[in-house]
Amino acid sequence: MRNWFRNMAAAERGVAMIEFAFASTIMVVLVLGILAYGEILARYVQLKYAVGELSRQVAMGDDLSDRQQRYALAITQVNAADEFGNGCVTFTPSPFQGEVTITGTYNLDAAGCRTMPSLMLPMPTVLTATNIFTVP
Repeated sequence: MRNWFRNMAAAERGVAMIEFAFASTIMVVLVLGILAYGEILARYVQLKYAVGELSRQVAMGDDLSDRQQRYALAITQVNAADEFGNGCVTFTPSPFQGEVTITGTYNLDAAGCRTMPSLMLPMPTVLTATNIFTVP
């Protein structure tokens, strides 16, 4: 009878190890997926803030040349930031008269632009933020 209990305990240990292997694999993939999507969300928030800041600087300009100067100064400051300094982001402004559109594009597929692996999950390759406003 004693041997029977020992054999059952050894068998249960093996089953628990196999169950843990399955469960831990799924949990690791879930955690890494959450981190990867969190990184993409953080990049989008940074991009949206940068586009808003560029728009604010352009909107504060008095005339066309002042808006162009303000944009040039603001774009150098934005590109000097650590998160945008590696060439992953491009900003495209429309002419600084009437209805102005500033679009920021973050290319996640460029080298050095993403830190988390995609883990074969469906991930976006490009993030885009646009701000449209009117100046006199």
